Amino acid sequence: MDLSNNFRGEFKLKVKNKNQDALFTMNALRLLLKNEGLKLPDFDTWVQDDPLTAIPLIAYYSVVNSCVYSGKKFTTNKEVFIAEILDSGQLEVISEAMASAMNTESAGKR
Repeated sequence: MDLSNNFRGEFKLKVKNKNQDALFTMNALRLLLKNEGLKLPDFDTWVQDDPLTAIPLIAYYSVVNSCVYSGKKFTTNKEVFIAEILDSGQLEVISEAMASAMNTESAGKR
């Protein structure tokens, strides 16, 4: 039985003129759901209903998750982060990482 977790999307973002590593995994999703008061069954609807908030927040918690693994603290204010992501045109990078992470069927064939 293969218990490996193929749910993973790694990407880089530029925030406050610094490159930030981001890691969209199950833990990043857990952090987002917990901190934003969401439930997993509502996730897809939330992303569809409010993508201009949801996608940057997914990126925010992906950066937080990456920092957890590297032992660093991410201190950028959430609203500042969202504004920078939206105003710098980085939504496509995040969307591609999300699609890659959620495409677990092909991920297992890599």
